[in-house]
Amino acid sequence: MELAMEKAKEEQEEWGKQMELAIEKAKEEQEDLAEQMGLAVELAMEKAKEEQEEWGQQEELAMEKWKDEQEERGQQMELAVELAMEKAKEEQEEWGQQEELAMEKWKDEQEERGQQMELAMEKWKDEQEELAEQLELEVEKAFAK
Repeated sequence: MELAMEKAKEEQEEWGKQMELAIEKAKEEQEDLAEQMGLAVELAMEKAKEEQEEWGQQEELAMEKWKDEQEERGQQMELAVELAMEKAKEEQEEWGQQEELAMEKWKDEQEERGQQMELAMEKWKDEQEELAEQLELEVEKAFAK
């Protein structure tokens, strides 16, 4: 049972490490996306200046389109992070349930072992009483002779 508890603990720790790695990866991806968005902003601003001289009205349209794309990317990132966090939470709950079941099984096994020990002790006590009675009879027979 101790092995099962250790294994469950190790698995939970491994899961925790994996969850930390997943969160770290999501943070890194978010930072990369922020850098890309920063670069995209810089490029869009340069292009907007050039187009402003040439096209005037198209600058506004390009900026609106860029904003929409950025919002969409932001929403996609938020959704991806939400899904990752939800999955991590579900996995953690599952591990918690498995750990709880393992603890219940261990408690049941301990209780059963206790009952078996109690029965063994009662049997030993009965055997000792029987031996004492037989010894007493033997002693009485010996004195009677």
